[in-house]
Amino acid sequence: MATPKISVIVPVYNATAYLERCVGSLLLQTLSDFEILLIDDGSNDGSAELCDDYARKDSRVKVYHKPNGGVASARQLGVNKASGDYSIHIDPDDWVLPTMLEELYGVAVKSEADMVICDFTVVDERGEYCSIQQPHDNTPTTCLKQLLSGLLHGSLCNKLIRTALYKEFNISFVEGLNYCEDFMVCVQLFLHDIKIEYLAQSFYYYDQIVNDNSITRKYTINTLHQRLKFVEVLRERLQGEFAEELSTTIAGVAYECLRSGILSSREFAETFGCNKEDFKRSRYKRKRRLALCMAASGYQWLARCIIKR
Repeated sequence: MATPKISVIVPVYNATAYLERCVGSLLLQTLSDFEILLIDDGSNDGSAELCDDYARKDSRVKVYHKPNGGVASARQLGVNKASGDYSIHIDPDDWVLPTMLEELYGVAVKSEADMVICDFTVVDERGEYCSIQQPHDNTPTTCLKQLLSGLLHGSLCNKLIRTALYKEFNISFVEGLNYCEDFMVCVQLFLHDIKIEYLAQSFYYYDQIVNDNSITRKYTINTLHQRLKFVEVLRERLQGEFAEELSTTIAGVAYECLRSGILSSREFAETFGCNKEDFKRSRYKRKRRLALCMAASGYQWLARCIIKR
């Protein structure tokens, strides 16, 4: 069979409540030459059977079942099975506009780009709003700095990527890292001299309401452990480069933990006491840097007073 233009990778775990909306939006794409890879990560709610039903009805849909191992392993299996010239990841609780694949692919081919970045729309309790994702310039170094500083989103759902890059640069999802696993892949890509283009349109709808079990929306001790593992892997990947941007990322992880109140003052100081220099070096405003340093010194109550002002 001819190679499809795009492989769409959808990691699926217990997604019966919203999978139909996601896959339905993909099957309405104006680009016809693509494949959908549904990666069932050991679902036990009927999602596996729903995926198989889609595959029986449409030859563009391929299903792979695996034991539950987390979203990183599901995405990696999708990359391994992808046969498209380009690929993109879509989360099962989100949906896309019908022209997304056609327009992203058109830009990629016309400019011979390795990656095409577009905007996306956030859907939350406040309504819908567009998140602009335009880089300051299209160089990988600039994109990496903006990514680490929080100015670009780390998702792969708004990025069409030349599939061959994964193998060419030996890029893979970090096993067991189920938070910012896609962010880490972006970091690895931006460390190489790839050609990046930007399309100023929003096709992707990022739903922050429907999935209450998402790790990005529910802060627990496990969430914190995943964040800390992410920081450890990120520091290893950057090998001493981009110190200010890395410090800003670490400060962001600590600030999220501080706001959650999940740790006692002693626990916070034990966890983040060694990061005071990162907090001072980060690009956050003085008030946040001060609060983090106070909390890291064991004065979390005072830090929380500062951030509430």
